[in-house]
Amino acid sequence: MRTEIISDNIEKFTPYSKKEWLNSDTDFFINLFHPEDKIHIMGALIFGATMRQNFLKSGKTGVRFNYYGRMIDREGEYRWILLHAPQQRVNQNFEVESSLVMVYDLSHFQIQNRPLLSVIDFTNDEVQYFKHVDQYIHEKVEVDKPAITKREKEILKLMAQGLNTPEIAEKLFISYHTVENHKSNLRKKTNTKTSSELIAYTMSCSLLII
Repeated sequence: MRTEIISDNIEKFTPYSKKEWLNSDTDFFINLFHPEDKIHIMGALIFGATMRQNFLKSGKTGVRFNYYGRMIDREGEYRWILLHAPQQRVNQNFEVESSLVMVYDLSHFQIQNRPLLSVIDFTNDEVQYFKHVDQYIHEKVEVDKPAITKREKEILKLMAQGLNTPEIAEKLFISYHTVENHKSNLRKKTNTKTSSELIAYTMSCSLLII
């Protein structure tokens, strides 16, 4: 999960040099995104990787995913981009070993309510856009949903909106410790370890409506 090759013009589009990019890890890449978008991008990437693996196992290879978020530019400003992986190397276990990643600048488009994710099906020449991933996954996968309380759903919704623990505590008029306890319980119920995995789980299981 490290960058081995980078385009020569990368310094025109991000505040980092080609040397800084080479051998950089996933955290370096995710930190290029707006703080409010990071958790959404991570959740969508986990979701996309899982769905792509399921598609490959079923023999469907002509599906690609696009991700949308605000990425920092050379001047330190955030602009909307489209993240796309047109080519991937997959091993015999249907795991992605390497990927060519393309970043497209969308700042020149006047588009409102940009989707979090789009799915391209080349077998049908079809593109579908989704503001919420659950609109797609809900019809495709059957899962056992854990029992989530009303308060836990409130916390999940605020997490998905990008709020951290202190902000959630203030919003719901509860203590920091209480929020952390709810998050811990949610991770146990969903068998997830990080906030990104938790958000990805809620997307795939339709536990959350943003």
